[in-house]
Amino acid sequence: MATRCTQLDNDLACPICGHILCEPVLLICRHRFCKACLLDSWGIQNSGESHYCPVCWQSSSMDQMVVNTVLQRSCESFRESSCRNDPMACKEHGEKLTLFCLEDLEPICGLCGKSAAHTGHRLYPIREGAHDCKTILIKGNGLLSKMSLQNQTEHAETQIREEFQALHHFLNEQEAARISALRDERELKDLMINQQIEEMNDEILSLCDTIRTVEQEMNAQDVPFLKQQAVSSCQRISPRCRTPPNCSSCQTTQNALTLVLRCWPAEGYSSGRHSWEVEVKDNTYWVLGVASESINRKGKHVLTPAEGFWTIRFRNGEHKACTAPWEPLNMKKHPDVIRIVLDMDRAKVAFYDPRERTPLYTFTNIITPRAFPYFCSACKDHPLKILPTKIYLSTEN
Repeated sequence: MATRCTQLDNDLACPICGHILCEPVLLICRHRFCKACLLDSWGIQNSGESHYCPVCWQSSSMDQMVVNTVLQRSCESFRESSCRNDPMACKEHGEKLTLFCLEDLEPICGLCGKSAAHTGHRLYPIREGAHDCKTILIKGNGLLSKMSLQNQTEHAETQIREEFQALHHFLNEQEAARISALRDERELKDLMINQQIEEMNDEILSLCDTIRTVEQEMNAQDVPFLKQQAVSSCQRISPRCRTPPNCSSCQTTQNALTLVLRCWPAEGYSSGRHSWEVEVKDNTYWVLGVASESINRKGKHVLTPAEGFWTIRFRNGEHKACTAPWEPLNMKKHPDVIRIVLDMDRAKVAFYDPRERTPLYTFTNIITPRAFPYFCSACKDHPLKILPTKIYLSTEN
């Protein structure tokens, strides 16, 4: 009791309950009690009409139990002051909060616990209730910690999975790009190999035709054989010769190459505009165009601009520009004559069908100090013919 009243004025504390006086009663012996506490004490005494002070045991009567209004106002004032200054005090009674009501889930004072509002409620001392709540909170905190750890683990797994998915996507794209580049490189190499194989096949066919012709000539009689050899010396022109032979017998011998010759400049063309026409008609394999003076005149060539050749060709019924890769020519029907127009000042060469106005194909960016006409044919039955057209030469002012 003394412990609970340490913060209260002893004059305002009930000696029985230890709380601030409620309906204070002042006895003859000057001791003060709560009216309810005093009635409970006298009910226990069972002394009839005579009763005694619970403190000093001085005799008192029931007629002397009068509520002291002055003392009651002092108690109420003290209670209100305690409620304002002490957050741990009951707002209604000003007493210290010592109990916890499980039904209402709120702390109450001892007087509140005796009131009708909390009759039948489960009341626990504050300390026991706080201990139980702390235990529950500790368990709950442990559960929340486990749940938080589980959520963090799941989040980390999801993040790792997403990062690896992005990495796999990136690697798949890189793999596809590398494979595509490798396939393109393989196709280009296959194309170059096929071009070289075709060139070799053409050389083989040409050699076979030459061997077959020689065998036929060798089986002829002596006089015709000698005549044929005289003619053949004018016919055999290298497929990669840059300048037609200046041979007078070609104009008089029927079996010689039916070439109408012009004088090609030995130094080639370095400027100006030049043109010439070649009859291709029934020839089954031919290559026409210009070549750079820097080409290697020995061995085999890949007829591309990178190697110094700007040409078009006809083979296996197909007209194509000798680019890398080859491109089909822009033509409506098979031409009988091909016109080659070389413009050194504009660094380009164009190929025409004289019957058409639009070029069959045009090469630009011809980078070479000098260019020479280029002829090649593997058809012995229908040789190429250079037509006797005029050479048009024009220079820029």
